Amino acid sequence: MSEIALRPAHADDAEFLFALMKVSLGPYVIETFGPWDDSAQRTRFFASLVLERHQIVEHNGECIGCLSVAREPELLRLNRVFLLPSHQGRGIGSRLVADLIREADAAKLPIRLRVLRVNPARRLYERLGFRVFDRSETHFLMERSAALSQTPR
Repeated sequence: MSEIALRPAHADDAEFLFALMKVSLGPYVIETFGPWDDSAQRTRFFASLVLERHQIVEHNGECIGCLSVAREPELLRLNRVFLLPSHQGRGIGSRLVADLIREADAAKLPIRLRVLRVNPARRLYERLGFRVFDRSETHFLMERSAALSQTPR
């Protein structure tokens, strides 16, 4: 695999993060909630954006995605793992989540996430040991217990 690196997100990455969310998650938001309202989505996104929790995924120096994790005392919360469509399906997302699993297992912490029901990323999470523990009309809440016997690939 080509060189993949993570770096902390900075204020000048905010527009990239919004565009990335729109292209990565937009189709599933539309399928779930209806037409995309760019102004409303932009307002919601920037109101909740915590740059300190974001890392920019780079491929050979080019920004191709982001990883957002909230590290809480009792668990890790995977908030976002977005990749540009041109970089999806190459194992990059799997690698990022597997690295997070190793961190959580070393700390003996579970990982939780929320995924839209229509988002096929759910299959990736299931392959990596996440299980649905709750659901809403629009989302699955998933958790991977700490230090499962399986090793992430």
